[in-house]
Amino acid sequence: MMISPTTNGFAPARAAPDERPSPPPTSPPAEATAAPVNVPAHEQVKQAAQMISRVIQTLSRNLQFSLDDATGKTVVRVVDTETGETVRQIPSAEMLDISRTLDRLQGLLIHQKA
Repeated sequence: MMISPTTNGFAPARAAPDERPSPPPTSPPAEATAAPVNVPAHEQVKQAAQMISRVIQTLSRNLQFSLDDATGKTVVRVVDTETGETVRQIPSAEMLDISRTLDRLQGLLIHQKA
């Protein structure tokens, strides 16, 4: 016969379980866990556009890739191989002009506020 180590022979009563919900595990903020975004330099984008242009020209002589210096946007041109005339440009020359104008206006507005 086994006797428990209590004075009355019964095991001590267990404490009531804590009914409060346990706090959720803490996790670091999303900013701390997000990997830094690597933005390529202007020169790297320009070199990539030139490489793509060279590769495409070996396959088909009617596409040209370039980088607009004023806006930093990649420009794709479809060129007629016989005449050298630009058939289509993406983004269009007008859109690039609008983008340049907006950049200038934005610079003026920021300059006036400062």
